[in-house]
Amino acid sequence: MPHAVFLDMDDTLLDSSGGAEESWKLACSTFAPHLGIEPEQLRLAIRKAAQEFWRDEAVSGHWRVKLKESRVMFVENALREEKLNVDLAKPLATLYDEQVTARYRLFDDAIETLEWLRSTGKRLGLLTNGPQDMQREKIARFELEQYFDFIVIEGEFGRGKPERAVFEHALSRTALMAADAWHVGDNLYADIGGAQSVGIHAVWIHRDRLEMKNDGHAVPDRVIGHLAELRDALSE
Repeated sequence: MPHAVFLDMDDTLLDSSGGAEESWKLACSTFAPHLGIEPEQLRLAIRKAAQEFWRDEAVSGHWRVKLKESRVMFVENALREEKLNVDLAKPLATLYDEQVTARYRLFDDAIETLEWLRSTGKRLGLLTNGPQDMQREKIARFELEQYFDFIVIEGEFGRGKPERAVFEHALSRTALMAADAWHVGDNLYADIGGAQSVGIHAVWIHRDRLEMKNDGHAVPDRVIGHLAELRDALSE
């Protein structure tokens, strides 16, 4: 059993993508009449542009800490592809940001699990990619800092998962060996592959909405649907 547990935040503790689809639909419905396009066609064009934008891992590493700017860019790409007014890209992306932020919520089992983990005496670390201001706002809004011995945010630390430096830094904060730590996250590439690259036991959480595809990404050491299963595993 580990002496330290590191956890991802977005879509592990915090449901940050569950409201994305609804938020894009609302933003597209609002702006489609001004652009002269059907809302669904606009939504699909933006989805395609986003997928193309994030396909390149080098691009991902640069723009993860500039998420709001990145959204404006791929919305511009979508509007340009559809031969529409790109001047509306920023207000459309801003409306999406406002809507999706309002829909953030903690998963029902998040606080209960964090309180239990604290009660066991394990060292806890929060490892999250993304911009400093955005991630700090989430942490403050949901009062998460009190549960962790340390927090590593990509925009503050200067490196992001899956880079070895992130996990090595987390281990240095605990003064433990990799064999004494587990990392829990939803991203097979960033969380699972990154943790395993330094020998940390990697736990993939899918929340009943992700599928493990045979696409070359890492294979987790342990798979759970919800955090209650993590508690069960740590109680063995």
